[in-house]
Amino acid sequence: MRAVRFASFGEPADVLTVENIPAPQPGPNQVLVRIQVRPINPSDLFVIRGLYGTLPRLPAVPGFEGAGVIVGVGEGVINRTIGQLVIPMGAPGLWQEYVVVPADRAIPVPGEIGDRQAATALVNPATAWLMLTETLRVEPGEWVLQNAANSIVGRHVIRLAQRLGFRTINVVRRREVMDDLRALGAHELICEQDEQVVARVHALTGGKGVRYALDSVGGASGSRLAASLGVGGMMLVYGAIAGEPLTIHPGMLLFRSASIRGWWLTHWFQNATPEQVQTLFATLFGLIADGTLTTPIAAEYDLSDVREAVIAAERKTHAGKVLLVG
Repeated sequence: MRAVRFASFGEPADVLTVENIPAPQPGPNQVLVRIQVRPINPSDLFVIRGLYGTLPRLPAVPGFEGAGVIVGVGEGVINRTIGQLVIPMGAPGLWQEYVVVPADRAIPVPGEIGDRQAATALVNPATAWLMLTETLRVEPGEWVLQNAANSIVGRHVIRLAQRLGFRTINVVRRREVMDDLRALGAHELICEQDEQVVARVHALTGGKGVRYALDSVGGASGSRLAASLGVGGMMLVYGAIAGEPLTIHPGMLLFRSASIRGWWLTHWFQNATPEQVQTLFATLFGLIADGTLTTPIAAEYDLSDVREAVIAAERKTHAGKVLLVG
């Protein structure tokens, strides 16, 4: 089978290769999945660069997310069938043609959801949903402040605000994306290149600041979000795109009783029960089916063209995922 691999950490376009390696075979209680679609996520690229929270032993196959069809079942498998579209959970890397996973870790996809939306159903939708509803527990009518609002997670937050009844203040770097986000349902937009974020947030909130903030950037952008928190406010840091540290004034934490904490989807899955995982996917599939959490697709590349694909994924000229197919 074809597999994308890297033998050293570095720039994805430089270190990724496409190799032919033996295809795995399912053992007892396992299924063999032919992967059809794989999105390129920022977390995948951080892994390849050696900058992620957990790193694989090299050489390795990247790819946290994807969807495919079951083409083989091992002895003892009774609740999964050949031809079933599934999301394989916990596979060692999905940027290859076949993977083996335990049968109960192959999540069946409802028929109304195609393989493109199934392949992008995990990382971004789950991140947005769990941060808002389980960790922050945002109340209707409240403001949620976020940066990187034009990202897929940012867009999901905007859509969930429409569904759940809260309001969003959306920080972006480029004014040209504002009309698109406004059409998506963004309540307020701030371009951090030419506006004073903290002053604008305080104007919008009557000087109170916000109770909830989501930072996926870090650096100066995340620091501005932290400075916009009100009394008892909480900011979740779920990304570090800028690769720079946050600068936090201790008085903000002391006198406002504000808090800042990290949030990582991997930790949620490590601690979740099978029932919680099942409930999560049932919820996400419903939100995808009704159009709330639809993921836009920017481009598709054959697996063999992975170097061109990772370059396209980092250009960020269009909102949407770049997919590896085939």
